[in-house]
Amino acid sequence: KVFGHDTSLEMPKGLSASSVGKILDEPQYGDAKTSSAFAAVRSITVAPGDSITIASIYGKAADMDELKTIKSIVTKPNFVTDKFARARSLADELTAGVETNTVNPLFNGAVKQMFLDNSLRGGLPTVVGNIDGDTTYDEDTTTKIFHSFSRIHGDLERDYNAFHIMPSYFSQVSMS
Repeated sequence: KVFGHDTSLEMPKGLSASSVGKILDEPQYGDAKTSSAFAAVRSITVAPGDSITIASIYGKAADMDELKTIKSIVTKPNFVTDKFARARSLADELTAGVETNTVNPLFNGAVKQMFLDNSLRGGLPTVVGNIDGDTTYDEDTTTKIFHSFSRIHGDLERDYNAFHIMPSYFSQVSMS
């Protein structure tokens, strides 16, 4: 509806020829071969000096009943604020070990971001097992290193992963 007949999805011709309100009044599509989402506000007035926050939550639901259940959760007061705070807190926890304090705050932030990105791609080493032993972890057979968030090498989409998109709605990766 937003793009109208522009299948290149380069210009929102449907929105240019209509309005957000008219698009919202029309039947909405619930199926797609690729997942996508748009958020729309029919009408809002913001006074000078005031601000608003619009949060968009998107994902996948098997059917309308599941969507209603998800909606009842995500529309609770403070849901978005709490999730945002938890995400910030988790990122700080994961990067606490590489916190850097130089005269350049951009460098400090870059170190944390690189560590976070690399940890999410290659895994964050976590010691499991007998961590109270006197031997080093690589010599102790009762201790293992587990890489949380681990993927083979970080690029799920590369050709050598035999990446396939099934011809169905909301396709998932098929590794064969």
